[in-house]
Amino acid sequence: MILHFSRVLAVALLAGLSSCQVWMFGDVKPDYKPHDKLAVVPQEFLYTGHRPLNDWLDTPVQIQITEMPLTEVFEHPALRDLRVVWMNQPKDNPPITIHRLAITRRQLLWALGQDHQLTMLARTVPGGRSYVEVRARES
Repeated sequence: MILHFSRVLAVALLAGLSSCQVWMFGDVKPDYKPHDKLAVVPQEFLYTGHRPLNDWLDTPVQIQITEMPLTEVFEHPALRDLRVVWMNQPKDNPPITIHRLAITRRQLLWALGQDHQLTMLARTVPGGRSYVEVRARES
């Protein structure tokens, strides 16, 4: 009798847990994208009215940078198409190491700016090639 009761109880618990999972998770599907679209980057950072530039900046890329000098990071394949104009370079040129499976270019530039005291400003040139102006806060 006790054995029968414990079997019935076990089946009831399993059935209850199964229905709980369906109720709790329902049609919710996980986002398998490795980048975080809502990462902490101010919306106005490098924002321009030039949609192709914004789309390019918001495209996730894989980054494998090991001990690369800061000023050379902008020559990395992920950023190579970006025209960068240095207004003043930092006194030192520290080595950068970043390994990310997916990060948007805008997030990468924001992180570099915050970590190395760089100010970046998107400049659009009508009928010309837009660029990003980079200044070291302390030079």
